[in-house]
Amino acid sequence: MQITRKVYNLQSLNFLQGCNLKVGILGGSFDPAHLGHVQLSHQVLKSLGFDYIIWLVSVQNPLKPKYKNDIFTRAMEATKVEQNPRILISTMEYDVKSNYIYNSLKTLVQRFSTIDFTWIMGTDNTKDFHKWYRYEDIPNLCKIIIFDRPNSSRSLNFSRFSMKFKGIIDKNQTSHIMTRDVMIYHGIMSSVASSLIRDKV
Repeated sequence: MQITRKVYNLQSLNFLQGCNLKVGILGGSFDPAHLGHVQLSHQVLKSLGFDYIIWLVSVQNPLKPKYKNDIFTRAMEATKVEQNPRILISTMEYDVKSNYIYNSLKTLVQRFSTIDFTWIMGTDNTKDFHKWYRYEDIPNLCKIIIFDRPNSSRSLNFSRFSMKFKGIIDKNQTSHIMTRDVMIYHGIMSSVASSLIRDKV
């Protein structure tokens, strides 16, 4: 018999209260969750010493077309892809009642003040980062790790993100230690994307 994994809403994340832990947050549509999400998360847990990774399933990315499946359906599907108990699949963005990453991160940071949070994203996200709500304030909420991506998405050095935050970016390709607020991580690079999977389906 297959046991269905738990999906964490904001309240069920309360076990983090008062803990001194290192927690990464990987946000996205997870439409669907795929091997790229799994590889990245396992690499962060293994190489960077994180205690947990939260897969923060978005209600609706304001910069993307309306999702076919709601947040709860996508979260439940993600539980079938990832079985590691240190990877928490969460619909807390629904509880925050906001589509903006800034608001979700602010809620987590304020609610769990003893947790060392890090936002995790791929270099492909830096292209439109300047369009995110209060993007300039996100590095003030928590640290950021940017995972390198292959091919045309490797444009970080020429992006607005790089120019805006060049003073706090660590581009050391050999060190995996977070020496600044924003670190570029050159590890496993996956070209898998949810959009490609949807197109094939």
